[in-house]
Amino acid sequence: MSTLHALAARAARAPRAASGDARRLAALHVLDTMGCAVSGATHPIAAAAARHFGDSLRSRVLRWSAQAHLDEFDALHAEAAVVPAAVVVPAALLVAEHEGRPGAAVVDAVLAGYEAVVEAGLRFGGASLYGSGWWPTALFGPLGAAAATSVLLDLDEERAVAALAIAAAGLGGLLSTGSFGEAHYLLPGRAAADGVEAAYLARAGATGSLALLDGPATLALGRPPSPASPLEGVHLERCGFKPYPCARPLHAVIDALLALDVRDAAHVEVALPSGLMSFVNADREVPGPAEASAGAAFAVAAVLSGAPEDVSTFRRARLPAGVPPTTLVPDPELDALLPGHWAARVTIETPSGRSSHRVVDALGSPARPLPPDAVLKKFDTLTAGRLTAWRARCLTLDDLDGATELTRPIT
Repeated sequence: MSTLHALAARAARAPRAASGDARRLAALHVLDTMGCAVSGATHPIAAAAARHFGDSLRSRVLRWSAQAHLDEFDALHAEAAVVPAAVVVPAALLVAEHEGRPGAAVVDAVLAGYEAVVEAGLRFGGASLYGSGWWPTALFGPLGAAAATSVLLDLDEERAVAALAIAAAGLGGLLSTGSFGEAHYLLPGRAAADGVEAAYLARAGATGSLALLDGPATLALGRPPSPASPLEGVHLERCGFKPYPCARPLHAVIDALLALDVRDAAHVEVALPSGLMSFVNADREVPGPAEASAGAAFAVAAVLSGAPEDVSTFRRARLPAGVPPTTLVPDPELDALLPGHWAARVTIETPSGRSSHRVVDALGSPARPLPPDAVLKKFDTLTAGRLTAWRARCLTLDDLDGATELTRPIT
C-alpha cells in the first residue's frame, strides 16, 4: 500500500473511530479556529491580502485560512509540527456551505482532515523538517484540506486517494527566514485552497501519481516515510489549543518567564532546542508583526505587559521601554526531548543574582491542555464578544442543519 493510500484510509477511518468526546472537541476546534480567523481579519498583514481576494470558493478558503494563522494563535500538533486547524477548518466550513452539507458532515471532515495532515507530518519527521528548510504545514496542509473536502463531496475510496494524489503533486513550502512578510502567511491559505481544488478535480475524474510520497517526496525531503503511527483514537485529540499568540517554541518560554520574576531582570537568556531555532529570533527591531510573533524579546515584553495572551504586543512589532536585553541560545539537552516536548529554559539576571526555570510541556500541550472554558474565553476575546450566539451554535455543530449557520456571520 502506498503512503497516499494509507493516509486516505486513515482519514476515512477517523470519523468512524472518533468518540463522542472527540466529536465535541472537533466542534471546539472549529470555534477556536474561527475566532482566530475573525481576529486575523484585523491583523495589519490582512489588509494587503484582502484587497486582492474575491468571493470565489478558492479565494474565501485562502483568505480565511491565512487569517486563521496570522496571529500564530491556531491549534498545533507539536509532534507532527503542523497547524492543522488553519488548513482544515475554513476549508471544511466553506465547502460544506457550498455543497449544502449539515454540521455533522463538517465534524466528519475536520476529523478526516486533521488525521491526514498530522499523520503525514508524523511520518516525515515533523519538526526535523525545519532543519532542511521545509515548513511541514505548507508541505502537508493540502493533504488535510483534500481529505476534508473528500468527505464533504462523498468521494469513494478511489476518488479520495486521487484527491490526495492531486494535492501531493504540488507539495512544497519553504520555511521563511529573515523577513516573513505576507508570503509566509499566505502559505497555509494556498495549501488549503489547493487541497479543496484537488478534491473537486478528483470528483471530476482527474488522477495523480499514487507513489509521490514514496519516491519523489523521499528524495526531496531526504528521508523515507516512517511506519504508520499507532491507531489510537484520532489525531485531533492530541492537537493543542494555543494560549499565547506567538510561535509555538515561545510558549514554553512564556510559561518559564511567568514562573520567574522578570520585572527587575537586567538580562534574559532563552534556551531552546536547536531544531526549533530556525524560525525564532531575539531581535529587538523587527520588520513587522510576523517577525515579532517569532521574537523572544517580544515574548518577554508580552509577559511584562501582564497579558501575554493579548495579540497587541506582537502586532505592534515595537518593543516597549523596559524590556531587558534578550539572547537566544541552543540547548542540546532540550533537543533530546523532541519531538514530543517543545521545551525551553529561561535564565534571568537580576540585582540579586541569577535564576533559571525549565518548562518541558507548555500550557496548551497534550500534557497540559487548555481547559474548554479557557478556549471559550479566548474566542470571546478574539471576537470582542460579538459572536455569542454563533458560539452556542458552533458548540452544537453535530446537530446543525447546515454550515451556513456558521459561515454567514463571518465575513
